[in-house]
Amino acid sequence: MAAIDHIGIYVKDLEQTTAFYREVFGFNLHSRLEMGETKIAFLDVGNGLLEIVQRPEAPTAPEGVWSHLAVTVDDFDGLLTRLKGLNIQTREVNLPNGGRIVFLKDPDGHDIEIDEKPFNK
Repeated sequence: MAAIDHIGIYVKDLEQTTAFYREVFGFNLHSRLEMGETKIAFLDVGNGLLEIVQRPEAPTAPEGVWSHLAVTVDDFDGLLTRLKGLNIQTREVNLPNGGRIVFLKDPDGHDIEIDEKPFNK
């Protein structure tokens, strides 16, 4: 069986986006590297890594190409409170099975879905 090692996203400001994911989700910095003008930060997201890439010629994806990144959190209500305290705009959804999800965007406009319960459980 294969497993996802990491998911990479292009960003305009590596420091701003890295700080966002660390502050909102508590993802720890795994490692950093620079190759010429390209700067990369890897954040530990549990069973894999989120690769945040800043480079001058980074493509901007047209809307609809990238769907979203989904994250499961232990303290859903605590995270909602923190998001509101950070003035991050969210869209909350109640699911038919009683679960809850919330949608938001990171500083570069990437869509993030936060799940109260893991999708695969």
